[in-house]
Amino acid sequence: MLTREQAIDEARRQKEALTTIGNWRRVLFLVTSVFVVLAAFGLQGSGVIFGLGIAAAVIAAISCLAMFIVNLSIRNGHRNVERILDSLKPAEPTR
Repeated sequence: MLTREQAIDEARRQKEALTTIGNWRRVLFLVTSVFVVLAAFGLQGSGVIFGLGIAAAVIAAISCLAMFIVNLSIRNGHRNVERILDSLKPAEPTR
């Protein structure tokens, strides 16, 4: 069991990590957007341009999947911080 100070420090560190992961999510969103646009233009072409469009579509799909996974980890991280902070609250007396 963590002491009160350790729990507060752990919650603070997890909030900082969630901020960093939030930045990763933003970058992944931008990468996904750029590759979706490149895929749209590439798939309208022919030959090598069409092949690059397919590659861009695959990269966009992978980065979109990564973005969803990062978003899920952020949600779970926020729940974890809430649980840590809730464990620090004094227990309610029963009547």
